[in-house]
Amino acid sequence: MIKKLLFTFILSFTFLIASKAQNTNIVIGELNNGVYELNEHQSALVKAFEWTFRDGTKVTELKIELLGNNYFLVANCAYQGRKRIAALDLDQVGITFVLSEDAQYKMCSAVACETCKFFLENSKIVACKCEETGSISNHCHYKSLPGSGFYANLLRAIKMKKD
Repeated sequence: MIKKLLFTFILSFTFLIASKAQNTNIVIGELNNGVYELNEHQSALVKAFEWTFRDGTKVTELKIELLGNNYFLVANCAYQGRKRIAALDLDQVGITFVLSEDAQYKMCSAVACETCKFFLENSKIVACKCEETGSISNHCHYKSLPGSGFYANLLRAIKMKKD
């Protein structure tokens, strides 16, 4: 009898954990007639990017972009007259794009280059390259971080918008 109760408890707990894990995704956009569209969280996404930078960087453009074979949420930004770009991995579920808590946050900052672009390898962002020279160099600084900080900032911005 105790074994059955324990088994039932463990099984119920497993389902509870699995359902909580599934709720760590936030729908941020969808594919509509071949166009990638952001949903009502666009202003919260902008705030989350700016809060994640923590240095006064301002988002100038936000979009869903197909790079290689993967989708990314890409923010074009400006900081003290220099261009920056940031991206987060997205998952596509049907026609919707979702951001998960375990997404990677990638950033390129232009130093001695007018425009830096992400450099892909096997459809993954692995570095930055200067668009003018077409090479990976110290003209663009690349950083990759866990996206959990961005995700927390996004949840905070969504909550503030609701209040």
